[in-house]
Amino acid sequence: MVPLEAYPHVTQDCSLREALNALGGAHIEMHGETSLPRILLVFDSEETLLGLVRRRDILRGLSPRWFFKAEPDHPEAVFDVDMDENISDVMADKVIPRFRARAENSIEEYVQPIAGVVDPECSLIRLVNIMVKQGYHMLPVIDKERVIGVVRSVEVLWAVNQLLSGTEQTQGD
Repeated sequence: MVPLEAYPHVTQDCSLREALNALGGAHIEMHGETSLPRILLVFDSEETLLGLVRRRDILRGLSPRWFFKAEPDHPEAVFDVDMDENISDVMADKVIPRFRARAENSIEEYVQPIAGVVDPECSLIRLVNIMVKQGYHMLPVIDKERVIGVVRSVEVLWAVNQLLSGTEQTQGD
């Protein structure tokens, strides 16, 4: 488990810029390896877990909406077609100032719900089962209704490797 203090997290009122800085500056040291988190946990002012924001959610938040698809109510949205990816190079001088302006927007619109959580006593085998069946690569660890850390697939894979090599017990860490 990565303790909450070592995992990037913010409050719901932070901006996309603050979220980007929190995620971009985070490095997690586990078992002699350094990894970069893909997810930022989001809490309210009372430290209740609200959800998560992924790297791509931040990028989506920074990008103008027309970057992805025509807005349905936009007067020029005659056809529902995807934008040609090459147009982004041509439009860079218009998009970059919009990135900067949108960086001050709140992350609230981009927070994704968290469907799965585990308790600190969750076994390694149960973690594998949950992650595989539900498609999670990160699960918050809740103890007495408080988030104390997260378990990521990278730590689960490490523990499975230890188990298979005979150096680890079956209890999750």
